[in-house]
Amino acid sequence: MTSASALATLRLEPAVVTYQFVDGNITRHPESHFLDLIVNDLSLRSTAGAAARDCVTELNRPWLHAVPGAVQRLLGQEPAEELAAGRVALLVCAVDGHIGCGQLTAALEVAASTVSWSDFLWEDDMVAPRPVGQLTEPFTFARAPYEAAFADAYARVAAFTYDELVHHGRSFRWPWQWGWRIPRANDPTDADPR
Repeated sequence: MTSASALATLRLEPAVVTYQFVDGNITRHPESHFLDLIVNDLSLRSTAGAAARDCVTELNRPWLHAVPGAVQRLLGQEPAEELAAGRVALLVCAVDGHIGCGQLTAALEVAASTVSWSDFLWEDDMVAPRPVGQLTEPFTFARAPYEAAFADAYARVAAFTYDELVHHGRSFRWPWQWGWRIPRANDPTDADPR
């Protein structure tokens, strides 16, 4: 049993990461507004080191539709599909959140009165999981405040600024969607109007 004085604190704070990608001949700079994990008054992104600097949580405005599932995984109510049983993604790639880009994961244990994160690993789908040198000790939280931190996560994320055009780029159209068609031989409707 963990003493109350040794329990970690968790709160979710608004944060933003700006990244760059090239869409055809246009360079875009989308902003990902998300709820950052603040553990013992420090962002988990800064605690985890340089590799996590541009990461976000899954409580991210561009993925609003997936926020309820992310909350359920962080509460231990739903397993993560791409991770081993009992593990949860804490930080993910800001562009797409996919494990192929790398994720900071932890073993999640939900007990009667506590929740703990331990065995922190950088995981992707190309190489074996690697320990996170800056995160060697587990974090144990009182369960009630931990769950309360996520109670309004969806509403908070939904209120963030979001520019769909910047995130998803232009709507690409094939030439036949422009309203013209390729002329066919011997078709009187395709006759040259000149």
